[in-house]
Amino acid sequence: MTIKSTRNLLAAALLSACATVAILSTPASAATLNEVVQRHLAGAQTAANAKDFAKAQTEIDAARAASGRTPYDDLMINKFAIPVAANNNDIAKAAEAARNVADSSALDPKELPGALSVAIQLALNQKENENAVKYAKKLEALKPTDNASVKNIASAYYVGGDYAAAKAYSSAQIAAGKAANKPVDKEVMLVLMSANVSLKDENGAEQALEEIVAAYNAPEDWAQLIDVAITSEGIRDVEAIWLGRLLLLTGAPVSKQDADMIGSIAGHLTFFGDAVNAKAKGGTVDPDPTPRADADKKTIQEQIAQIPSQNGVYSSKLAEALYSYGMYAEAENAAKVAIQKGGNPDTTEAPMVLGQALAAQGKYAEAKASFATITSGGGPATPRIVRLWTYFVTAKANPAQAAAK
Repeated sequence: MTIKSTRNLLAAALLSACATVAILSTPASAATLNEVVQRHLAGAQTAANAKDFAKAQTEIDAARAASGRTPYDDLMINKFAIPVAANNNDIAKAAEAARNVADSSALDPKELPGALSVAIQLALNQKENENAVKYAKKLEALKPTDNASVKNIASAYYVGGDYAAAKAYSSAQIAAGKAANKPVDKEVMLVLMSANVSLKDENGAEQALEEIVAAYNAPEDWAQLIDVAITSEGIRDVEAIWLGRLLLLTGAPVSKQDADMIGSIAGHLTFFGDAVNAKAKGGTVDPDPTPRADADKKTIQEQIAQIPSQNGVYSSKLAEALYSYGMYAEAENAAKVAIQKGGNPDTTEAPMVLGQALAAQGKYAEAKASFATITSGGGPATPRIVRLWTYFVTAKANPAQAAAK
């Protein structure tokens, strides 16, 4: 988990906690308080409303010094103390008050989930990892289903170093979300991925990253996943090109290393358009592919005209070239001819390029259908690459669902 995400959770906690400063507006609540405590908390409320948090803290300290306090008095003092301490930038004192609230015997059971969440968030902020895990276990026992509580529990387990618990809990939440057809918060999915990394379960981490990409279709996640996939054992050169095309189509950031590698492989395969595209993304490609691409494009219409008289292998390779030049409709037609004629030793090439060309034209349902036909052939990395392209077109075919997530 990131410091930024923890601080975002903390901000939400403090906004929630600040609502407690209005508690004295309810006569019944005031009537149950020790008279001295009530007077000082009223003063704290007035000072807080005027944003004089130093004075508010003085009033809270005075309330703590009152004799004859009950557990309810201490509960209310600590509720006030959380936002006041936070606004005084004394997060350690806020965390202590949050612990006291969560542990209070006077706390209404209905308020316990919220109190535990605040205690977790403040403990994480203060790097009090043992406390974060302690309250996470208590909150988990209540079986909350709201996203905020689920994130707090998962975050506490991971940041607290209980990676096995983080993995078990986040996995269970993701499974429950799938069963209910409900999107799972990305933070929880990131916990699963990170926990797998910490547990040295590389396969589990990669699977979790695939889940994140499939669910959220975010360019930065695509970049990370493609970086992993492009180093898959047994990956073929042509498949590296297919991943490079996916990288560009998703809008993911392209690293210099990826651009260099894709450009080099494309030049070797004489996929000049792909090499030019890699160069445009900052890749160093030697020799310069631009003159060769320009020369090839001058005869491209003649090459297209030869499709009827050539075999399926010719059409497959031409479809690759046409895609690389951005001639997606022409690539679609050439790939369809290649599939019809057959004869290509690589039975995955034509349907893969067909799916890519359809995806580039926004024909996502048709692209998904093309990828679905690839059930055999290729190499060890082929199923994964087909799966990644399928994730992409599935997400693009359901933009409303993606936006809701």
